[in-house]
Amino acid sequence: MKKLSDYFSGDPRYSRLKKPLEAANVCDTTRSVAEGRFEVISFRDGLLTLSVSSPAQAANLSLESVKIISEVNEKLGEEKVERVRFKVQ
Repeated sequence: MKKLSDYFSGDPRYSRLKKPLEAANVCDTTRSVAEGRFEVISFRDGLLTLSVSSPAQAANLSLESVKIISEVNEKLGEEKVERVRFKVQ
């Protein structure tokens, strides 16, 4: 069975879908790491934006940001996430 990336890699018609598909993959992987601690908002150019419910929770998770980044990158198998930003909502 061929991988989805095999179809997209050689065809220039699908080159504009590469970044949205990459962002969706990173967001989905981050949701599996979240364990209910935060919600995933978006991923773009190495910046992962996460939503939390209070400023105290954002402060606690900012201390864990290096761990979150390493867990997500480990599950992805490559270094895509470089920074994490928390939004209080």
